[in-house]
Amino acid sequence: MLPRLIRWIDALNTAISNAAMWLIIPLAGVMLYDVVMRYCFNAPTLWGAELSMMIFGVYMIYAGPSSILQKVQVGVDIFAARLSPRVRAVVNCLTYAFTFTFFAGLFYTSALYAVESWQLRELSSSAWGQPVYHLKALIPVAVLLMLLQSLAEFLRNFHLARTGGELP
Repeated sequence: MLPRLIRWIDALNTAISNAAMWLIIPLAGVMLYDVVMRYCFNAPTLWGAELSMMIFGVYMIYAGPSSILQKVQVGVDIFAARLSPRVRAVVNCLTYAFTFTFFAGLFYTSALYAVESWQLRELSSSAWGQPVYHLKALIPVAVLLMLLQSLAEFLRNFHLARTGGELP
């Protein structure tokens, strides 16, 4: 059951990050359009820069779970590299305890902001003034996905620390 749960979390975050990576295409299109309009036609858009930031924000927050899965976050391995795999797994389990605390607090706070933004039907403060509440609702979802992926990594490390072997 444990390997199945971990595979499900991995598959979920892989699918979401694979979908989010395609956001780079509309991002490039919006930026190109804005630059051409600004410098070739002297007709800058009100919305180009802000929309680019919004697309990039979604792109980045949904890269978070994938970075945990692929283990591409910055880490200091000066001490951990000298440890046996089993002891390193114990250290990783302790580290994930702090990670859970951080993500739980971030989820709670971002969910409060998202709910408040949704209730107010919040608009951006720019000249464009477009709605942002739907984007703010994506933040706690991304944090929850990072929390789930951290749980999967914790379970992998816990199994290794307990049994000395990798999960199948």
